[in-house]
Amino acid sequence: MLVSEVSKAITWACISSWYYGYHLAELNYPVNGLTCHPSPNDGDARLRPCLGLDSIKYSAVTALLTAGGLLGSWLSDSVVLKQGLSGGIAWTGWLNLVGALMMALAPHWAVLAFGRFVVGLSCGLAICLVPPYLATVARTTPELSARSGQIGSLNQLAIVIGICSSQVMGMLLTGPTGDKPGRWRYVLVVSALASMIQIWMGERPTAPENALDEPGEHADETAAPLLPAPASTTSNDQLSIRAVLSNPSMCSPALLITTIMTLQQASGVNAVLFYSTPVLSSVLRGAGAGALSVGISVVNALMTLPAIALVDKLGRRTLLLVSATTMAFMSVMLAVGLDQNRQLMSSVAIVAFIAAFAVGLGPVPFLLVSDMMPAPAIPAVSKLALSCSWITNFIVAMGFIPLRDALSEPADPNDPGNPGRIGEGRVFYVFTFTLILTVIVVLRGVHT
Repeated sequence: MLVSEVSKAITWACISSWYYGYHLAELNYPVNGLTCHPSPNDGDARLRPCLGLDSIKYSAVTALLTAGGLLGSWLSDSVVLKQGLSGGIAWTGWLNLVGALMMALAPHWAVLAFGRFVVGLSCGLAICLVPPYLATVARTTPELSARSGQIGSLNQLAIVIGICSSQVMGMLLTGPTGDKPGRWRYVLVVSALASMIQIWMGERPTAPENALDEPGEHADETAAPLLPAPASTTSNDQLSIRAVLSNPSMCSPALLITTIMTLQQASGVNAVLFYSTPVLSSVLRGAGAGALSVGISVVNALMTLPAIALVDKLGRRTLLLVSATTMAFMSVMLAVGLDQNRQLMSSVAIVAFIAAFAVGLGPVPFLLVSDMMPAPAIPAVSKLALSCSWITNFIVAMGFIPLRDALSEPADPNDPGNPGRIGEGRVFYVFTFTLILTVIVVLRGVHT
């Protein structure tokens, strides 16, 4: 396979990872435009600038991405069995196109919500299928076989570029404070355009010697069970979750991977990505919170590059430990900064928190499935681990604002120094505990 064909296959697949990142943060910057109330001046226009979302509906719409993601992840092994990795990734483009257009053209907030569920299906499939696809490309291409960790980390790079893209598009299209009437629709159209590009590139690009579509004939044993079985094999080559968990040699690493994936989502990173603008608005006035949200996403993207360079040199364990430990410290700083209304401390802490995530806890968990599990178990373990990941993501998306409010008190409206809530930073101590638990799990279970 020519280098250009390998690059095309990797780029094509990583567009699906980009969807996941883009949709994670697409509603963050234009929050003020989404939560405005309809005006009589809007008339009967189908594409009204305001859909009447309050904070509860906004949280629900945000969280529906994770519900779709859960279903997509749960269906991923069946899709692999019938369509193969490349066929499943092709489906993500079509699903994302339909969902993104539904959101962009939504006449009612319920249509916006359902469109977000559909793009969640695409994201759930992508997050399960792209990492093993990249691993297979690397291991079946001699020039890349020694750099499987770096190639696998491109999945996370595409995710963080997607997050950054959504924030930048939000700032450019909806204004400094994200409240230009109706302009949030343009932010959603960008994702549909990306789908068109992926579909145009080709639904099933050529893989190394067709290894991704005919594993029994051309790929090594790592790739074989991930794809539709050729005539000489049966679907029994692909293990079920029950078979994996009942096998003593596979049960422990499978549960370890699932635990790390769950803790990754419970670390607080998605609370920051989903809600950084409303969280920071209490300490950063005007456009400051939105500008910092863009800065956070840029740092997230840039700090993924060192991870790609170091993952095969320092090892997975070292990067995970450095990442989780730093995040735990920064979550304490963020809690103190928010509680004491310290703008500089809050800003530095939240940027460093995301930077630390990008170095280790972001990219590395996706590599562990291919690293620690035998090939027949990879689809089942991906399904299990990422389903738990989506459930945790949903809990964080739906529960973060209510938990923040439960742990804090309304500020005195007559006190200009406390425009938000008193003690709203306390919620980040919950994430500190989660990150300490992550360090313990990695120390006990990860040895590479």
